[in-house]
Order: sequence, then structure tokens, then C-alpha cells
Amino acid sequence: MPNLHCSVLGLPLRKSNVDTDQIIPARFCYKPTRSGHGQSLFGDWRQDEKFVLNDVRYQGAKAIVAGREFGTGSSREYAVWAIKDAGFDYVISANFGDIFYRNSILNGLLPVRIEESGIYRLWELLEKDPAMSLEIDLCSKKLSAAGLVSDILISDRDVDRYMSEMSEIEETLLLIADIEEFEAKNF
Repeated sequence: MPNLHCSVLGLPLRKSNVDTDQIIPARFCYKPTRSGHGQSLFGDWRQDEKFVLNDVRYQGAKAIVAGREFGTGSSREYAVWAIKDAGFDYVISANFGDIFYRNSILNGLLPVRIEESGIYRLWELLEKDPAMSLEIDLCSKKLSAAGLVSDILISDRDVDRYMSEMSEIEETLLLIADIEEFEAKNF
């Protein structure tokens, strides 16, 4: 269940321009289910034992703090599924690919957009103290950590969608009476 306010650990992914094929390479996209993809997250990069996801200091992290342009490329929903299945509930970046952003909201992964300078500061703070908590508050639309306070750039509608865990189809079905009334008058 999504929270309006949470305190989580973060993982500093010092990479920008991360596309969906880097998040989960195509060769791992063979199961048409939402689960079973966590081990494939950043599948090529995980081969490097020094890759941050392999660093035991960040075990238990629920937020990926990435550089700008996260989730660009194809509309691969597997990218969101892999992130969620690996135990992450938040991705923090300066900006996201449009389709990745929408897929995230609809699949219970919160894309937290903040100014790029905040990302750089979070990387420094997390590398200095991996146990540092990140406070994410959707009511005030603020992210805070160790004296850093950043505005979360998210619309009220996206907060509502994320909190309701409702698909676009379910949202549309809530309006079925209005739709039927419109059709009766106009067709």
C-alpha cells in the first residue's frame, strides 16, 4: 500500500541516461508476469562486483537515486516490474522517460522528480552515510535528508493515481454513468 509519507534508505546510482534496456536487458524479458524479474535488474551491470547494487552497504534500500533521463527508450513495462520485484518502491531522478513515468505510477513505483542539484547532493550524502534516511512526503511534496530539502515535482493527479493504485481503465469505469449519459445524448 503506498504511503503519503515515508522514511526509506537510498541507493546512489551514479548514472544518467539510463534506458529501459539497461534497467532490464531484452534477453530477460520472457516471462509475461509482473514477478520474477528482480534478479535481472541492471542485469549487465550487475556482472561488475563493484556495481552499487552489489554493495552490501545498500541492502534494504527502497529508493534508487539516479541521474537525469531515467527510464528512457522503449516502453518496456518489464523495467518497472524488475525495479519493484527487486524491492524498490521509489526512483528519484531529475527527469524520467514519459512512458516509464506513467508505467511507474500505474504499477506502484513512485517516480520522484527533484532538481538535478538535489540528486548530486543525495549521491554525496548516501555515499558518506549509506544508512541515512530519505524522507518522502507527498502531502508537502518535499524530499528531505540530512538538511537537504527538495521539492518533489509531481501533479496532484499523479499523487492520486499512485495512492489509489487504480489503472487507467479502472479510473475510466468510475465515470461509466457519465459516459453512458453523454453517449445517449449525442449518438
